Amino acid sequence: MPARTPRKPAAPRKKAAPRAKPATTRKPRTAAKKPPAQQRASWIDVGGGGLPIFTDGVNPETAIRVTAILAVVRFLAQSVASMPAHVVRTLPNGRKIRAADVPAAYALTRRPNSWQSVYEFIELLVYHAALHGNGYARVIPGERGFASELRPWHPTRTRVERLSDYSVRYHHLEQDGGWRKYPQEEVIHVRWLSDNGLVGLPPSELCATSVSLARKLDTAAASFWDNSARPDLVFETAERIPDEAIENLRRQMRDVYGGAKNRGSAAILPKKMQVKTIDGNSNEASQFMELRDAIVADVARAWGVPSTLIGDSKMARYSNVEQEFLTAQVFCLLPWQRRLEGAIDRTVLWPYQERGDEVHYKLDNRGLLRGDTASRVQLYQSMFNLGAITPNEVRDLEDFELLEDPAADQTFMQLGFSTLENAAAAAEQSPAENEPGGQGEGVPEAGGFREGQLVYWDDREGVIEHLMVSGILGVAGSPFAIAATEESPAALVRVTENGEPTELLVGKRVSELSASPTASGQSRPGGGAAEPIPVGPQAADPAAALNGAQVASVLDILAKVSEGSLEKDAAVALIASAFPTVSMELAGQIVDGAVPPGEDE
Repeated sequence: MPARTPRKPAAPRKKAAPRAKPATTRKPRTAAKKPPAQQRASWIDVGGGGLPIFTDGVNPETAIRVTAILAVVRFLAQSVASMPAHVVRTLPNGRKIRAADVPAAYALTRRPNSWQSVYEFIELLVYHAALHGNGYARVIPGERGFASELRPWHPTRTRVERLSDYSVRYHHLEQDGGWRKYPQEEVIHVRWLSDNGLVGLPPSELCATSVSLARKLDTAAASFWDNSARPDLVFETAERIPDEAIENLRRQMRDVYGGAKNRGSAAILPKKMQVKTIDGNSNEASQFMELRDAIVADVARAWGVPSTLIGDSKMARYSNVEQEFLTAQVFCLLPWQRRLEGAIDRTVLWPYQERGDEVHYKLDNRGLLRGDTASRVQLYQSMFNLGAITPNEVRDLEDFELLEDPAADQTFMQLGFSTLENAAAAAEQSPAENEPGGQGEGVPEAGGFREGQLVYWDDREGVIEHLMVSGILGVAGSPFAIAATEESPAALVRVTENGEPTELLVGKRVSELSASPTASGQSRPGGGAAEPIPVGPQAADPAAALNGAQVASVLDILAKVSEGSLEKDAAVALIASAFPTVSMELAGQIVDGAVPPGEDE
């Protein structure tokens, strides 16, 4: 082979003369400054201690594809958004009323913007905070003042910066691709758990290990069903098979029998070949379902949501379901409620608070605490009997139409259902009026009888101690009283037995008495028991008499006085206020008979 002739070295190229610079040069375009970095990279420096938590590529967008995280975030967002929103004003006396006159209340409680309802706005804000750790909304001025519209921001397009004076400035990526700065007075910021007080930590990255495991389990489950839902297989044969035949057999088995749609097809194997399953790789051995169930509890624990509320049926018991609901309200939803209320108070309502108007944002969680119908009826009945709620307030809580009757806006007490105003007026009377005294002004003679005279009635006898022709004649220890008039005088008679006086006093109309024992049976036409004794000034009105239920109520009060569980003065005021026909004097006489001797001194 002939030798090659070596090439001659190429002559060096001449350097081109440098171009002359133009008289005027164009200034280079200034690069836009990037906002300060807020989102964390592939690891998180917890508390500044340098403890790395590797997220394995987990971020909020991938974490939400885990069904347990989706259920947790959905539960939080929908539950908080279901609470009715109000702007409440606290009066100097401590009472709270709705502040509908605040201009910002329209956007906060009715229409935050032109495309969202209040429910959708709060749901989105809580969704962002629960998934990304931060929820943002810009306060936009307009016709209703500085807070006429609330426009939500996506957390991935927002950055937070702390200035030298410790104020906060927000950078938002606008639709035109540029970053714009906003002061903290124009941005509502709802933070989750934070290690610096500036931005919330993303929950999906804090529990990245569980999220990564859940994603791998999902991938394994998809791969399991894609491969005919069968475990790994091994083909055994006693003969030697060429490599090309092995590859063809593997490909044919995958094409013909692989995939969930081909499951159950009959397998045709070459001669002298057997199929064996690798038990060590089976889903039963790897406890696949147990791991998936454990992910539900692990995710629920990280977000503080009871696992039974996101579909964990293994932990649901008949005895603990109600307690789980209460736990979710107190330890899970209440913190989210306070986060949202505080963020809106800090950004939207602070100008009113600076002027001395005590207004604040309030989410009403009573709707989530409502029990069944029987429980609500029992609560309303107890509050109504205590005078704590009016009929119209009960109807309002049940979404019934309010009554136009003024009485429906008053509070009532138990027993005679007197108003609180009457009960307070009776309690404010002087001690002299509350003291049980005598039976009123008496007369020496009336109706043909005189004081000290022995009289007879219904096979009984006694001595007249007091006669009245006007007022109310009360008997100590008895819930009844007699209205005395000039046409029908009343007498207080001490019962005697065998000519000796006893401790028993009874009230009688003079027309029921007789001066001789033989005429006592004819002292009242028809004989028999006396008619119900009316009380109060309207003695002639049968409606003024105490009915059976009222008498039973008075006896209950007297029993409590006898036991010592109710003060005598309180019992007198309660009876007089509950029964308008019973005077304070008569009520005192009734209660005085129920106090054991020696205990009222």
